Amino acid sequence: MGNRRGTLVTATIGIGLVLALAGCSSPGSACADYGQGNTVDVVVPDHLATAVESVAVCVGADCTPERESATSEVDGTTWTVPVEQTQDERGRVALFDAHGAQLDERGVDLAWTDYGFGAPLQCRGSGVAEVRLD
Repeated sequence: MGNRRGTLVTATIGIGLVLALAGCSSPGSACADYGQGNTVDVVVPDHLATAVESVAVCVGADCTPERESATSEVDGTTWTVPVEQTQDERGRVALFDAHGAQLDERGVDLAWTDYGFGAPLQCRGSGVAEVRLD
């Protein structure tokens, strides 16, 4: 009976591990929906901070940030820009003044972290990338 009990415990642990690992590869079960999309926090250099009225971000190496999608949500010199749910590692940032003139545009690296854990992002959504423009 002891051998049978050990087999049952081993089988139960094995099934639990299989289910846990399967959950890691299944977006529906391993990636909780925190109710947030992805954002890029853009830190604007001090010499441009007073001139910038809005910031646009697009995700992808060959994209073009559009004035129409620019945000004016700012906290000091950090602009929070919502973006599509993606984990692309390249993007572009554009800065606009109050008249809509483009002050700067450049390619940037995007290192995504999870909102809830601060660790590298494993799921499609609920992540943030910080970009410092110098």
